Amino acid sequence: MTDSYNQTGINVGTSLDVASYDFRQVQALVPAGTTATIQGVKIPGTVRLTRLAWVSIVAPGPAETVALRLYRIRPATNPAGFGFIQLNSTFTITAANFPGAGVEFDFSANILANRCVLPHEYLACSWVHVGAAVMQPLNMNWNFEQVGVNEPEPAASTLVWPPA
Repeated sequence: MTDSYNQTGINVGTSLDVASYDFRQVQALVPAGTTATIQGVKIPGTVRLTRLAWVSIVAPGPAETVALRLYRIRPATNPAGFGFIQLNSTFTITAANFPGAGVEFDFSANILANRCVLPHEYLACSWVHVGAAVMQPLNMNWNFEQVGVNEPEPAASTLVWPPA
């Protein structure tokens, strides 16, 4: 058996994703109200969000909405102090924009500029669900790529965001 197909230097560069997650998901109905999960990121340096998408199987009901937000959590040990920074403008799923059962919807256009994530920080994926829980299950995905230069540090917030 040969391993000549294992080319060690192929596809090496900063354009490749350094972190990819298929993380925030539920097994049944989307919970009512605001929910969030937190995850540490294992990255080799400063990264930028490059892709956001979601997929579901059952469409939301006529008055049902789910607002999607991804946050960078800066720990208190950071010299700038604790805070959270929203990485995307809020995207709201409705019956009108549901793409179809099992169809992944890319909402990368909602990624905000100048929002990098640093090593030893966390991501918080937040959903705000309004209406009768019809849509199920829901999955949110994201990808990052390494950046060569630090981008400007956006202002952080320590406020709790109200439901959308």
